[in-house]
Amino acid sequence: MNCKSILITGGSRGIGKAIADRLRAKIEFSEVYAPSSKELDQSSEVSIKRFKEESGLSDAKIYGLIINAGIHHSENFEDYSSEDWNRVLDVNLNGAFYTIKHFLRNLKLYQEQNEEAYPRIIISSSVSAYTGEQYAPAYAASKAGLIALAKSLALEFAKYKITVNCVCPGWVKTDMALKQMNGDSEIVKNHLGATLQDRWIEPEELAGTYLYLLSAEAKAITGQQINVTAGLDL
Repeated sequence: MNCKSILITGGSRGIGKAIADRLRAKIEFSEVYAPSSKELDQSSEVSIKRFKEESGLSDAKIYGLIINAGIHHSENFEDYSSEDWNRVLDVNLNGAFYTIKHFLRNLKLYQEQNEEAYPRIIISSSVSAYTGEQYAPAYAASKAGLIALAKSLALEFAKYKITVNCVCPGWVKTDMALKQMNGDSEIVKNHLGATLQDRWIEPEELAGTYLYLLSAEAKAITGQQINVTAGLDL
């Protein structure tokens, strides 16, 4: 069996950790790199280059790149500072560009050694890209930008047999989502009540979507966004 290496940014907690745990349980994935934000600061191109060198990945053949690191900032728009706006865009959108830029060669190396393979890039976006998000304009804008980035790269990377897709979750039960709601039971009720299933999505079940997009059965899927929302009306 041809084993595959996967790199997940933001892989130390939440959705990223759930994906990493599921991948490590699969024999076909030989190496799963899931650095914390301290090891790989996605907002810093210097940090990404340093991580690549120090982790021994400079010449590694990587089958899957999962861009999952992200931050959220909620604030009344009139109080939303330029610093907060730029910080969210730097991590969520610019960081995706930096990471893909510096690991594209690794995906191409994998494909060159496995001509029938279609290496994968999967980007974590959000349903906020469609709906917007009150008090979180930078987050919504960054997530919409990621969909456009994925579609653009899918067009260009098709010649390398590399697929590029987005996963757009709804309300996933993570620390970040709970923090957004500030423990307010009424806000939770309103958000979850807007879904057909009236419930949180667990990180472990969302991870299954990423595993499918990494599978051989998904090699014809590229330039798409997959919505996992528990039935949220978009």
